[in-house]
Amino acid sequence: MATAVADRRIRLLLLTDTPVLAPGGSERFLQNLASRLATDSYRITLVQLHEQRMPGNHGHELLTRPNLRLISLPVHAVYDRSGLHAWRQLGLMLRRERFDVVQSQHEKADILNALLPRQAGTVHISNRRDMGFKKSQRLQHLFRRLNGRFDAVVAPARQILSGLAECEHLDPLRMTWIPNGVDTRRYAPAPLQRRLDSRRELGLDDDAIVFGCVARLQPVKRHVDLIDAFAQVHRTLPQARLVLVGDGPLLPQLRERIASHGVQDAVSLLASRDDVDALLPALDVLVLPSSSEGMSNAILEAMACGLPVVATAVGGNLHLVQHETTGLLVPPLDPISLAASLQWLAQSAHARRRMGMAARARIEREFSLDNMVQAFDQLYRRLLDRL
Repeated sequence: MATAVADRRIRLLLLTDTPVLAPGGSERFLQNLASRLATDSYRITLVQLHEQRMPGNHGHELLTRPNLRLISLPVHAVYDRSGLHAWRQLGLMLRRERFDVVQSQHEKADILNALLPRQAGTVHISNRRDMGFKKSQRLQHLFRRLNGRFDAVVAPARQILSGLAECEHLDPLRMTWIPNGVDTRRYAPAPLQRRLDSRRELGLDDDAIVFGCVARLQPVKRHVDLIDAFAQVHRTLPQARLVLVGDGPLLPQLRERIASHGVQDAVSLLASRDDVDALLPALDVLVLPSSSEGMSNAILEAMACGLPVVATAVGGNLHLVQHETTGLLVPPLDPISLAASLQWLAQSAHARRRMGMAARARIEREFSLDNMVQAFDQLYRRLLDRL
């Protein structure tokens, strides 16, 4: 009689507050990680504390992987009935399936992960994706008490870890830095014809100077500063254009601000897109004026495409953008400085080419997707002592 062979794959439970198939940066991180961990080494369960399934085909190829399943456990708040239900369900899953690794990202998922009962052989990881700008003092105090429940706290930027050490008194021995990775085959410098085709699809002239921003339309991304800065540039460079990719609650307010500056014909408002790789060739410069930032996938993808980046000197931007080498750093909440940087790059094609080439080289050297996935694999095996 044949003997069943034990399944030695690592059982990985990934928890997140947001829809896994959404097009945002933290969601793309999960999609990349889950789709690239070796099928013969991992069994993966993705739990989103959200009911939403994204329309269209974005990310749906992830669900065809034989070693992966997606479960929705909607949570309105961790302290109400939905949070208690999710905590009980996760506890049952943990006892029944005996996961080797439980990894969470965002506040609700982190709290539930920290409060789950501990089992021998299971490690718990918190994956911090931003600088914690949404956390109130009360929530920061709670995490000071909960951080000791994690075997490791991972972040894509050292600036995030430094902030956690200061605000949440996180033990440095629990910190791990793993930078985000980008698919350097999908995101790559485009030949001239592809650039021209991309511009025509967006209704942009071949000789336009095109700035672009890929970010959800929410206050922290500071689109208002970008619009104010762009309006200044457009007054002296009428061929300048601005493309905003993303949706969010600020859309009506941003439309009004664009109209107040009289630049409606120079600004394109695109909804959230799952073909950003097809849009980036149309741009000359990527701009990210956030007041707080973790490690931006939008910046990584633009750099991989050979674009210079103008970004605010906050969070992970400080690590990604090397000032005057791969782009320019400006103070946050400062449209005047932002406008000056945009103006300078608009008037120097040589600087744009030089910085874009340096950006692509740095991505290939330091931020490949394969390196990121390998680093997480090594972290899991080290914590499980399976190296």
